[in-house]
Amino acid sequence: MREVAAVFHRTKTVSIYPLGEDRFLVDAVLQDEVHDVHVEVEIVHPSLEIVAARSQVRNGPFTSVCDLTQPNMQGLVGMRVSRGFTQQARAVVGGPGGCHRVSELIVEVAQAAYQLHFVRFFGERPIQEQPEDDVPVERRQAVMKMIPGMRNTCFSYNEKNDGLIEGSSPLRLRAQVMPRRVIR
Repeated sequence: MREVAAVFHRTKTVSIYPLGEDRFLVDAVLQDEVHDVHVEVEIVHPSLEIVAARSQVRNGPFTSVCDLTQPNMQGLVGMRVSRGFTQQARAVVGGPGGCHRVSELIVEVAQAAYQLHFVRFFGERPIQEQPEDDVPVERRQAVMKMIPGMRNTCFSYNEKNDGLIEGSSPLRLRAQVMPRRVIR
C-alpha cells in the first residue's frame, strides 16, 4: 500500500447557536481550494420559519462578482423549512442568477435546522432517561408524536418499517466539543 494525497478537498460545517427564546442562528461554511462561502440564517423554532438570511462569498472564482448574489438571500425570509423547502430555496438562491455554493449551503442549513427538533427533544428528557436507558421503539414513537413531519421521510421513519425498529440498538450520543462564537 502507498499513501496518496487528495487532489481535491472540501469541507462543510454547520453550527446552530441560540439567540434567545426560540430564535436560533444557523451558521454554515463551505471551503475548498477556490471557495470560502458563508451563510447565516436565523430561524424560529418550532415553526422553522426563516426570519433573516445572509451570505458572503469570501473567496470564489470571481469573488466580487460571485458575492453580488447575496441579495437573493432575502427571498428566503418568511419561508419555512418543511417538505418542498429545498427545491424552493435552491430556486431562490441558485441557478443562473445565484450561487451554486450558497445553494448547497442552504440545503445544509435546512437539514441542520430540522435537527433542532431532536436537540430540543433530547435536551428536554431527564438525564436518567438518556442514552443508557434508550428503548428504540419508544424513542421512535415519541419522536413521531413530537415531530409528525418525520413520518415517511427516510427508511427508519417509514411506517412500513415499524417492525424493524424493535431490533435496533440503543442510540449512542457522540461527545462533541461545540464551537463557540460571539453573537451581536
